[in-house]
Amino acid sequence: MEKTSILLTIVTPERTVLDGKPVDSVTIPALGGEMGVLPGHAPFVVQLKEGLLHYTESRHKEVFAVLSGFAEINDNKVLVMAEAAELAVEVNEERARQALQKAKETLAMRGADMDLDGATAALRRASIRLKVAEFRRKHKL
Repeated sequence: MEKTSILLTIVTPERTVLDGKPVDSVTIPALGGEMGVLPGHAPFVVQLKEGLLHYTESRHKEVFAVLSGFAEINDNKVLVMAEAAELAVEVNEERARQALQKAKETLAMRGADMDLDGATAALRRASIRLKVAEFRRKHKL
């Protein structure tokens, strides 16, 4: 019996991160909590929140930092349309720490002309990048 896989595609406004990669399972950071997808999953569209997107291929596990967006699941295909997505090995942990510190300092100043949305978004991006880096270190990816 032939093993069924899921074709995973991850796109952002800037680039295609993955293009139809065959994987065994996908876990996505859905707005209501993590959502697992296996072959044969029912068609579904879900809103994403910032978080970790995992996939397994054979026994290999990979993780991405994902910032909001949507995922469509249909016919053993998962299409993730994210604001941003970075593979764990692409994350520079030190740069993410510096960005987190800078965002915290910016939010602490709370000036009248401050871009609150931009500072909050920078804080979210840096936080999720650090989580991906920590996950990679903990799981030795």
